[in-house]
Amino acid sequence: MSPSSHSSNQEFHRYRKLVAWTTIAIIALGCIYALISVVVALQRQRRGVVDERISSALTDKEMQGCFDELRDVSLALVKHLENAYHLLGGYDSDEARRWAGEGEVWRKRWRALGQRCRLEEPRPSPPHKDWEAMAAAREELGNMETTYTRELLRFGNELAPRLDRINRRVDQIGDHLGEPRPSPTGVLQ
Repeated sequence: MSPSSHSSNQEFHRYRKLVAWTTIAIIALGCIYALISVVVALQRQRRGVVDERISSALTDKEMQGCFDELRDVSLALVKHLENAYHLLGGYDSDEARRWAGEGEVWRKRWRALGQRCRLEEPRPSPPHKDWEAMAAAREELGNMETTYTRELLRFGNELAPRLDRINRRVDQIGDHLGEPRPSPTGVLQ
C-alpha cells in the first residue's frame, strides 16, 4: 500500500464516520418525533372526548324540561297500562290492536325522551345526580312496559282461554240449574 492510498482511506474513513453519525442522528430524531406525535394525538383525542361530554351536559332549564317530559311519559305509561283491563274480559282483536297501537305511541315518546335529553349516552362529566336519576327512571319505565306487555300477552295466550272455558262451564251449570245468565254489562237476563 502506498502512503497516498493510506491517507486517502483515512480521509474516506472520516467521511464514512460523519455520514454514519448523521444517519443515526436523523433516524433518532425521526423516532423521537414519531413518538411525540403519537403521544400528542392520544392526548388530543382524550381531551376531545372529555370536552364533548362536558359540552353535552344539560342546562338547568333543559334539565327541568327533561324532568317534565319524564313525568309525562311516566303518567302516560300508567294510563296505558290501566287501559289493559279491557283486554282481560275476553279476547277482542280490535281492542288488542288498539291497545298495542297505544303502546307503540308510548314507546316512541319514551325513545324521544331518551334522545332529546341524551339519557342513553354515557353520563356527562362532571356527573349530574338528577340526570343519572332521570336516566335510571326512564330505563325502569321501559323495562316495566316490556314486562307488563309480555305478561299480558302470556295472560292472553295461556290464561284467558282457560278463563273463557271456566266461564262457559259456569254458564252451562247455570243453564242446567235454570239460573238467569248475567249479560256482559253485569245485568241478569
